[in-house]
Amino acid sequence: MNRKVYSADVLEKYILMFIKDGINYPTLVKEYGLSIHNTIFYQYVNKYRKYGLEALKPRKLNNIYSEEFKQKVVNAYLNDEGSLRDLTLRFNVPAVSTVSYWIMKYTEGKSSKSYSTKPEVYTMKMRKTTTSERIEIVKDCLSNNLSYVQTAKKYQVSYNNVYSWVQKYKKHGSEGLIDGRGRRKPSTIQTETEQLRTEIAVLKAKNEYLKTENAVLKKLEEIERGSILKEHDMKRNFKPSPASKKKDSK
Repeated sequence: MNRKVYSADVLEKYILMFIKDGINYPTLVKEYGLSIHNTIFYQYVNKYRKYGLEALKPRKLNNIYSEEFKQKVVNAYLNDEGSLRDLTLRFNVPAVSTVSYWIMKYTEGKSSKSYSTKPEVYTMKMRKTTTSERIEIVKDCLSNNLSYVQTAKKYQVSYNNVYSWVQKYKKHGSEGLIDGRGRRKPSTIQTETEQLRTEIAVLKAKNEYLKTENAVLKKLEEIERGSILKEHDMKRNFKPSPASKKKDSK
């Protein structure tokens, strides 16, 4: 499909055909000549519903956002107030990649002063993960002192997800990773198999923690026991000097 650049007025006509006339996307493409990817078209539809015609008008390449605004968007993501796509729509930011870039900058501690956003190509690799996978990813990141970028590349997941999972694990432990957003699914939604897998993953993580803790305690006990035995041997092998014996006899 050859992509066309549409004016705001033309886009509005297609959107109204979709919303009011009930003409679906495939029909708009085949019979009415629409030449926009379905994902992009639905984004336009959502923006139009929320912000009207203004949201369809082209913006300048450099939209300047304040530090406070960027921080607000980042905090919303980290507080589980929506997905990247949800927040892009909610805060009327032109592209998902822009929001993703802000999150990456802030979580790496590299936030700069207000800057002009450009159409950066920051492709996020998204895939579904299980609870056990998320636990494995977080533990690998923490135990091997990997950066979020290294972990994301290693497991082919998004940088933002790695950061979010690590924070939830630190705050809530393994149970914070039971679903992708750190919130437990209702039991009525999870199947018995899903519940069992989740419980096993959490128990495995807890058992590994206990094993590590027990190993440390045993090591400390060995060190303490060794110190006591060493002290006992020193006392047993200690022989008083002749001078001290004479002094004691007096």
